[in-house]
Amino acid sequence: MTPDATTTDASTAASSPQRRTECPQCGSKLPDIPVSLCPYCASPLETAADRKKLESINASRIGRVREHATFAEAEAWDPPESQDWHQGARRVWWMLPLILLAAAFMVLIVLPPLGRGFDGGGVFATVIAAVMAGYGLFLGATGKAMQAEAVARPLMKRPGLIVDRRSDTRIRGWNGDTIYYFKIEFEDGVVGEFRFPGLGAKEDPYATNLPGVAYTRGTELLHFRHVRV
Repeated sequence: MTPDATTTDASTAASSPQRRTECPQCGSKLPDIPVSLCPYCASPLETAADRKKLESINASRIGRVREHATFAEAEAWDPPESQDWHQGARRVWWMLPLILLAAAFMVLIVLPPLGRGFDGGGVFATVIAAVMAGYGLFLGATGKAMQAEAVARPLMKRPGLIVDRRSDTRIRGWNGDTIYYFKIEFEDGVVGEFRFPGLGAKEDPYATNLPGVAYTRGTELLHFRHVRV
């Protein structure tokens, strides 16, 4: 290799910025894809100089979203929470019925005057009631933990434009589900990729080049409200 080639390679390597692996603001590990916005704390990962060099052709459209007459209403609206939150809510809901069923089981089968006491059958019924109550408490505790985890990140409502999307479909037996990943550009020029669960074959997911208001929590896209601009 000639000295000139060595110098050229070294200068090229020095001028090529390395992709960040951690957010300088919150320290979270960044995804493998290039992003300019931390998906966890929403801190910009690019400097002002970087954004000036990569000034987006979408900036004017995104800016008109904030100026639109419906933006104030969209900003005041709260979207439904994620599937994880609702799954946790279902677990919490089952806690009380199971505990009440266990109590009724004890009153009707074990405890006097209606029950048979703690004979052989009574002991067995007591064990069943304890298992039902314990399972109800387990569902309640895990459900509340799932709900808390689902809303641990702040809800953000920002004008943006969907610049790209991809999907991941997983088949399990006769069933399957599709997860969409939307890359959204925001009004300050930063770009992030957000996860959105498919809603079924009859539901058409958000299209690319769609302007509107993005409702996000961390890496989750809860909803995208289209604004015609």
